[in-house]
Amino acid sequence: MLDSESISQLSQIVSVPFDGTTPVNERGSENLAATSKYNSPQAWRNHRSKVMALGKVNLLIVADRTTDIEAIAASLDTVEIDYTYDLVIEERLAELPQGKYGAILYNYAPSGEHTINSLIEKLQYWYHLYPHAPLILVTEPLGDEQAVKLIQSGISSYVLKHKLHRLPKILAETLFNFASHQAIATQQEELIKQQQQKIQQLEAQKQSWQEGEQAQQEHISHLVHELRNPISAIIGFAGMLKEQYYGSLNPKQMQYASLLHSSGEHLLALVKNYLEIAKIDANKQSLDLERIAVVEICQAAIYIVTNRAEKKGLELNYELEGNIDFCTADSLRIKQILINLLSNAIKFTNQGSVTLQVTLRDGQLYFAVTDTGVGISEENIAKLFKPFPQISNHHDSTGLGLTLSKKLAQLHGGDITITSELGKGSCFTLRIPQHQDASGCKR
Repeated sequence: MLDSESISQLSQIVSVPFDGTTPVNERGSENLAATSKYNSPQAWRNHRSKVMALGKVNLLIVADRTTDIEAIAASLDTVEIDYTYDLVIEERLAELPQGKYGAILYNYAPSGEHTINSLIEKLQYWYHLYPHAPLILVTEPLGDEQAVKLIQSGISSYVLKHKLHRLPKILAETLFNFASHQAIATQQEELIKQQQQKIQQLEAQKQSWQEGEQAQQEHISHLVHELRNPISAIIGFAGMLKEQYYGSLNPKQMQYASLLHSSGEHLLALVKNYLEIAKIDANKQSLDLERIAVVEICQAAIYIVTNRAEKKGLELNYELEGNIDFCTADSLRIKQILINLLSNAIKFTNQGSVTLQVTLRDGQLYFAVTDTGVGISEENIAKLFKPFPQISNHHDSTGLGLTLSKKLAQLHGGDITITSELGKGSCFTLRIPQHQDASGCKR
């Protein structure tokens, strides 16, 4: 250990400059020895370019024994880096400025009271003090287990005391690797920062778009809502004309009154469907879930469309598996979906039949509406659930009915799927959970 005078001297940090410009005739043997460690002159030149790219480096040597200090300082005479170094005893390390040093060389002198675990605790404290400086351990030979623990603790490298001639190369490579990692980390941080800024910009744009979209939807909803009363009035007056409350009509007048009445009902249906879709998209649509009899819902939907099927001469069938009794759902909305699917099937079927078949699998109810109509191509299937889809082999659009039906199904935790074959017909299937929590449900 150092005597009291040496400790007093080392307590004041000693700076020893070295400008890296020592003439070749004074250091030629060291450079030649270093060159011989590389496989080729090109490898040596690459190594030199890496080292020179580091710039001037401030080293901190932590040691308590003069002999070790002299040995470490002597080995640094052959390093190719432009550097200065300071000497300090271990107890004074925490008092030094944190950003001053580019690397720390710690001369580890184990004693009976030191263990590898206590060394690791000390090193981890130093990592906290100097997070931007690599730490190189100068030590006596270590066991494999101890060496592994030290590497895992975070030291950048280590050199054995009886191989101090390797310190210059280890120091240069450690500094370069550490600087490279720091540069990569800085680039990654900058990239992350740019990505975060981009995300914030996109979120701001999204927020602005959503606000604009919401304002537009609210404006349209108000406009559509205002249309309900005049449309209802038109339907009412057209109905009175059809019933000839105020005098008889000739055939042409009756035709026009009927057309006016049916067109008004169509417009009113579109207005109602649009307002419901707007409510669902704004998360304002609630479901009144209750325990309902599946057979009653199906029979009610069948009853409403029976007259339409009979007018077209279509066979209307209904099949219910015997193990199906009740389900938890919004009866009004489920009936609305089934009526829409059945109405579309009848609308686009000119001959044959329309069938509603209800099955139960794995806790899911399946309401399949199958027709013998013209069918739908794969290309057109993708358009079906969009508002007012134009199907090439259909003369009429399905309006908003399928769009609303799919959203109502999804609101129940289910969906609507379709299979179809041109010239043979289609099958639209509503799937919903048979049972779900109905307490205070608002979806």
